[in-house]
Amino acid sequence: SNCCSVAMEHWTESVKVEEQNLQEYLCQKQHTVVLQGAVQTLKHTLVPVPTTNGGDGYVHFGDMLTLRSACTRGLLQVDAAETTVSAGSTEAIGYGLSTGSVITSCPRTNLTVCRVDDNDRFGRDDRLHFDQLIRLGTHEGLHERPHYLFASGNSKDEEPQLCVCPRAASGSHWRLRPIRTQSDSRSPEEEDDRVKLGDSICLESVATGFELQSNTVVVMTSYGNEYKVFAAKGHIPGGQADRGRSFEWAFVDDRWSDQVIVAAKEKNGLEITNGGSVYKVDPVAMLKDPLYRAEAQLAHLDANGAGENRYAVLTRIYPILRHRDMHMIRRLRRMCAAADEQGTGVIRSHIFHGLLSWVCIRLTREEANQLQTLFGCDETGQLTEEGRDLINYHRFLRLMGASMSNFRLEAVKDAWKKLEDSAIAAMVDITHLQRLFRAEAFPKAQDGSMSLDEAREEFLRQWELDHPEGRITWDAFKQYYEDVSLAVEDDELFVELVRKSWKL
Repeated sequence: SNCCSVAMEHWTESVKVEEQNLQEYLCQKQHTVVLQGAVQTLKHTLVPVPTTNGGDGYVHFGDMLTLRSACTRGLLQVDAAETTVSAGSTEAIGYGLSTGSVITSCPRTNLTVCRVDDNDRFGRDDRLHFDQLIRLGTHEGLHERPHYLFASGNSKDEEPQLCVCPRAASGSHWRLRPIRTQSDSRSPEEEDDRVKLGDSICLESVATGFELQSNTVVVMTSYGNEYKVFAAKGHIPGGQADRGRSFEWAFVDDRWSDQVIVAAKEKNGLEITNGGSVYKVDPVAMLKDPLYRAEAQLAHLDANGAGENRYAVLTRIYPILRHRDMHMIRRLRRMCAAADEQGTGVIRSHIFHGLLSWVCIRLTREEANQLQTLFGCDETGQLTEEGRDLINYHRFLRLMGASMSNFRLEAVKDAWKKLEDSAIAAMVDITHLQRLFRAEAFPKAQDGSMSLDEAREEFLRQWELDHPEGRITWDAFKQYYEDVSLAVEDDELFVELVRKSWKL
């Protein structure tokens, strides 16, 4: 039993590692595809544009600069996707924000420092002071009308929405706070509250009291995977990739990026082996060209056995299983279980290929070899190079996604409680499902491809009635929704499906 326990622990851990590798590949693949499209359709937002500065090391009003996050080491940048933002008593169209790892000044990243009040207490000095109210405007190459960094919120306690929008209302007003560091070289006589390039600063929204922040939580934008920008108070960690405080920023210009590029030229580029050839990644292009960086990272995954050569078959099969039918994954699982006479999660490879053909997935020889590499096993389900005719289908299905999130699970528990409350002594059987299930919530009933009676029959066919009284257990109910969960990727849609199905 100890041996079985150790084997199961090893199996579970290896699946977790495989899941992480697959998700990293899928994420990087999606990022590269999106960015390839953006380079064509949004080319005007990525062309290099110069920064401007008075040359004395200070930040001046009218300067066109970039804003660098200490946490992500990327520049604040504007997305192309529209969003609706509350601007006082009206609504306006805005554009989201993120930070990225490329350091080039372009219309996405180039910001103009604007003074809010010419008659403030700082007189005629055109240099920016701490505690002075400013606006940050976008580059003219991005939008026809000026857009400003904007924080929208209805109260001081509600986290505001951040974007750029064409409103110069109070939501566009920001106050700079100094963040003193040990490396601050400013002498006592220089303590004049003027902001220098490279100073560590915090930007506080005057309207909301929240700070502009970014951490290494990844979000999908029109340009691929980038880092989250949000409003908060105090440091909000994003993950192990964080390299500083989330609220800390600095104004930088082309001279900073030039220094980074000079330092990059002195480094040896990463070597990537692709087939029989070896090529070196250009560290300067990695900093200046986002598409080059994305493609190099994808090639690096592939060279390390965690890319297309390993996962291409899954990137084709998994979407087909998810999108063809809400119950397709469950039917495949049940057919595999029926062929698994020993109940070990293992079936013959040719049987598994046949079951995939039944759901209209026909494998090429190369794809069959990829599946065997990923899921070939011995009779106990352990991965092995010797297992050329056995497939661990439990591992195949597990790799489609982890267990349901707590958000999803709570909705399923609510549905189960309603079933228990309707049953005598909380003994749920098939008649309770027949009586309480609402077929109109079934996707195929909604799109008209099934009648309500057909949808109800389809649902009831998913249950194996081994108990003579038709008893349904919590484990069986949860397993049903775990299979459905694999087919519905969006959390909100899944919860809505569950709640409508049981009229919660």
